Amino acid sequence: MEVSPGLQSRLDQIAKLPRSARMGILCGIAVLICAGYYFAIYQAQDEKLQVLHAKELELQRKLSEVRSIAANISAFEDEIAQLEAQLASALRQLPNEKQLEVLLADISNLGKTAGIQIKSFKRDKEQIHDFYAEVPISVQLVGNYHEIARFFDSISRLPRIVNMGSIQMKVESASAAETRLLVSGTATTFRFVGKS
Repeated sequence: MEVSPGLQSRLDQIAKLPRSARMGILCGIAVLICAGYYFAIYQAQDEKLQVLHAKELELQRKLSEVRSIAANISAFEDEIAQLEAQLASALRQLPNEKQLEVLLADISNLGKTAGIQIKSFKRDKEQIHDFYAEVPISVQLVGNYHEIARFFDSISRLPRIVNMGSIQMKVESASAAETRLLVSGTATTFRFVGKS
């Protein structure tokens, strides 16, 4: 192998140096090679390795979550079925528009069964909320105390939600045999408002 004359003269000069100087030069060259390797190759690869290690940990965490869900899939399915049953039960308590007329007829029939006279039964303006609407109904009833109490008890036993509120009682007629009361109030029921 042919070496250029300039390089050859330099090598000859290094060869004439004392052994400790030559070892220092070799150590310096080794340090430069190691530093170049560290900064040019090792550091970049180490950063990539750290990123890949973090991704591995994240994927292992996700895998353990998925395995946990897969192991409890029957419990999750049972919970979904339970929630659907609760929703169906709640929707049965909130009639839709068609069922509302049937509910009003049921309330009227309960009044007749309890022995009260319904003087007025007027549906007021609905108040729409998120998924339901309040349907207030102004009512005026005439009957004795026990008949009215029986009527309210019958309403409380309906499968639909009906709240009686703003109740005012006045004596309509009184005799030695019985006292007839005029009861005015608002029966509030609720209906389900589906998505448009």
